[in-house]
Amino acid sequence: MTSISAEARQALHQVAFADSRKDRLEILLRYAVQEGAEALLELFADLTELSEQVIENGKEHAIELLIQETDLHPYSAEKVAYPSLKGALVGILQAERVPPHARERVCQGCAYRAGTVANQCFETQQDTNMVLENASNFLCHARGIDEVSGEPMRPCIGHVYAANAHAKDCMEDRQGPEGEA
Repeated sequence: MTSISAEARQALHQVAFADSRKDRLEILLRYAVQEGAEALLELFADLTELSEQVIENGKEHAIELLIQETDLHPYSAEKVAYPSLKGALVGILQAERVPPHARERVCQGCAYRAGTVANQCFETQQDTNMVLENASNFLCHARGIDEVSGEPMRPCIGHVYAANAHAKDCMEDRQGPEGEA
C-alpha cells in the first residue's frame, strides 16, 4: 500500500470513527474543501486499498484459524468463499435483481440478500452470474435440504426473481424496451 499523508490519515480516522453517515459526509466535504478534489480522490483510493488489505488479512486469519482449530487441510481452507470488496459490489447488483416487494422472502443468508456473507463473496457471485447466463438452476442452501444426502433440492427464491429480471433484461437488449425489433 502506498503511504498516506498525515492529513489523509487524520481524515480517514475521523471518517472511520464518525457516528453517522451524515458526519462522515461532513468530514469528507471539509477535507475536499481544504485539500482539493484530487486529494479527495486520492483519499478514496487510499481507503479502497486499505479496505482490501483489511479484508485480505481477515481472510488470512480465518484460514489460519480453520487450519489450526479444525484440522482442516490448508487446501480446503483456502477454497472456502470469503467476503470481499469486489464481492460486495457485485452482490449489491445481484440483490437489486430481486424486486423490493420480494426481498424479505429470500433466506437470511441468501446470495441475493444484500449484505449477507454469500452476497459479498465474489466466488459465490460468479456462480450466480454463471447460472443466470446458462439459465441453470441455483438451489436454496437453507430450505428444502434432502435429509439423506444433505443436498439442496428447492430453487433459491432470490435466484428465481433474479432469473426473471435477467430474462427481461435480455429481451430488452434484443428487442428494445418497447418490444420493438
